Amino acid sequence: MDWDEEAPVQKIIKIVVCGDGASGKTSLCVRFAQDNFGRQYQQIWDIGGQSIASPMLEKYINGAHGAVVVYDVTNSSSFENLEDWINIIKQVTKTQERPVVLMLVGNKTDLEHRRVIRIERHTKFALQYGMSSYYVSAKTGDSVTLMFRKTAAEILGIPLEQSDTEGDIIVVKASVTTRTEDESQPAQQQLRADQSRNTTVCSVM
Repeated sequence: MDWDEEAPVQKIIKIVVCGDGASGKTSLCVRFAQDNFGRQYQQIWDIGGQSIASPMLEKYINGAHGAVVVYDVTNSSSFENLEDWINIIKQVTKTQERPVVLMLVGNKTDLEHRRVIRIERHTKFALQYGMSSYYVSAKTGDSVTLMFRKTAAEILGIPLEQSDTEGDIIVVKASVTTRTEDESQPAQQQLRADQSRNTTVCSVM
């Protein structure tokens, strides 16, 4: 071995994941670390989600290079509390040499039909606080790895090319059920009945 050659330097960064309870923080971390989403799991250690007034919160956040602030797109209160989380993060890290990198993450996009936080509100909030923002699904894995990789890259000041992130894209597959003509008749009859009452119906077969 040539001792004159410099060994590659490995940098260790600390990213904390904060947000209200049940916003999906633990599942995001598990999905990223193990690529495994448990439909039912026991929440063992999640200080950020238990209480915004937790006495351990400062130790949890202290020294963080980045903070992923997560909310549930189907839960309005989890979004409305984001400002409190950001204020605490900034307060704890204000004496650090470099300001903490903040990321806004809307989780549970697999429940799009139950969304209550409009995209416009998400975008406006991110712009207000100068945050990069992402939509992810811990359940399907959609954009989870991509979000964490881009967060790390932003902290380290490393620009990512498209080729660097193509492998992080998750293809979500779904099965399509085809109904027979006999099975479709009741739904079609109901649709005609609804139309006769001058209502608008969107029927997905």
